[in-house]
Amino acid sequence: MKRRWIVGCGLPLAAVVALGWFGIRRLLAPKPPVPERFETVSLGTVDIKVTETGTIEPLKKVEIKSKVAGRVARLLVDAGDRVTAGQLLANIDPTEINSQVAQMRAQLEGAKARLEQSRTGVSFQKSQTVTGISQYEQAVRSSQARLRVAEEENQAQPELSAAEIAQAEAAVRSSEDAIKMLKQSTHPQALVQAESQHRDAEASAQNARRNLARQQTLLQKGFVSQQVVDVATAEVAGAEARLDQAKNRLSTIADQNRIELATADSRLAEMRAGMRRAISNRSLISVRRQDLLAARAAVEQAQAQLRSARAAKLQDSMRVDDVAQAKASVDQIKNQLDEVAVRQTDTRLVASMAGMITRRYMEEGELATSGVSSFSSGTPIVQIADLSKMLVRISVNEVDVHKLRAGLPVEITIDGAKGVVFHGRVRKVAPAAVGSGGDQQGQGGQQQQTGGVVRFAVEVVVDAPDDRLKPGMSAKCTIVIERRENVLRLPNQCIRNMKERTEVDVVTSTMVAGKATHSTKATPVAVGLKGDTFTEIKSGTAVGTRVKPGAFTGPPRKGIDMNGEAN
Repeated sequence: MKRRWIVGCGLPLAAVVALGWFGIRRLLAPKPPVPERFETVSLGTVDIKVTETGTIEPLKKVEIKSKVAGRVARLLVDAGDRVTAGQLLANIDPTEINSQVAQMRAQLEGAKARLEQSRTGVSFQKSQTVTGISQYEQAVRSSQARLRVAEEENQAQPELSAAEIAQAEAAVRSSEDAIKMLKQSTHPQALVQAESQHRDAEASAQNARRNLARQQTLLQKGFVSQQVVDVATAEVAGAEARLDQAKNRLSTIADQNRIELATADSRLAEMRAGMRRAISNRSLISVRRQDLLAARAAVEQAQAQLRSARAAKLQDSMRVDDVAQAKASVDQIKNQLDEVAVRQTDTRLVASMAGMITRRYMEEGELATSGVSSFSSGTPIVQIADLSKMLVRISVNEVDVHKLRAGLPVEITIDGAKGVVFHGRVRKVAPAAVGSGGDQQGQGGQQQQTGGVVRFAVEVVVDAPDDRLKPGMSAKCTIVIERRENVLRLPNQCIRNMKERTEVDVVTSTMVAGKATHSTKATPVAVGLKGDTFTEIKSGTAVGTRVKPGAFTGPPRKGIDMNGEAN
């Protein structure tokens, strides 16, 4: 037994001593030299990015609530159903509201009957009063109009009579002067002129006849041609025609003179009769004065009657108060009925927009509270979301938010679609930090200003939404601030900034006794965009040039290895 115990305890002890010996030897053994690490100038992409993780949400979503409280009688949609604007979604049990509508309608009918009764009691008296006032007002207006006419006529009659007499006298003198002119000048001159024209025409005809006889005699003797005789014959015919015209004119002028003289005599007689009428119209002056006095009396009488009728109207207005009170009661009940009728219509819940039912909060038979109640915000029935436009809500720390602006491109990835990149753009950057001022909240409604890190809410809209993007999913958003593609680049730790220039340590390797030795030379370079991991090299090096990195200043950024690839 003792021997077995010694063997059983010695074997493990020996094993422990052996392992300890080998470990000590390994620690004491000299370590192999660490090979130097170099970077190589390569073609690639240099970019500045901000990466954050957020939650996918629809750009537009609404919660459908009932304006009236009651039991959900019917629920016609379920989560995942697509609906159109105006589509019926649910019904609230309308039994109680229907009863209220019937009660209010009965009250309205009773109030209308009382109103009609009040109107009948005063309608006859009111009609008489209104008719009387209207008649007397018309009488006042008519008498006032007659008074104005009488005043104008009374004022204008003396001048009118004098002007009428003067006008008549002037017309008589004008007619007498016209007759005198006809007799002494116009008619004698016209007659003398016509007689002179007649004598001239007669002499021309005689000359033409003598010339024709002479030409005919010469034609018989052969001294002139037949054409000359024909011309002389035509001249005789023209002269005789002019003689006939002169005779007719002489006769016409004589007749015309007699007619004009008779007409002038008739006009003179008419003017003298008008003058006699104008003189007799002087008596209208006293008539107009009597008309004026009568018109003034009529106006005073009509005004007195109108005052009496209006006094009766004041008594009627006291009786109309009952009608106004009854009408106010009708209007009040009607407004209450309209309000209840609107609530009756509100028992039908319809979709306010087209989209998909993303959540169904209640089941048929459950009680819903009013969404317009002053005591609560109401119970949501369903949620509708427009999945044709999706966005990702992220929060960016204060270090990076100044780089962002609306419109920047964004690369979006989700765990459910490995290797697939969705594209979007920055829609909005909050002007104030989350949890400050406007009480903005971040993802899940929790304030994101914790641990001393100030963050700002940012919205990223997806350019082409996909069925794989579901509301509530987590999404990684990489916002590209600036990007240069297919340019020479080096890791940032290889760049050394001096006061007046930027340089890198270019490595030159040589073989000595079969062993590679390396030397470096500071080489100035021109740099462009400095990205998160790489810096753009514009000149000073070429592709494939090896460069020694600077001293290690800390671990690489989370998610990026030393080669700029995601880890």
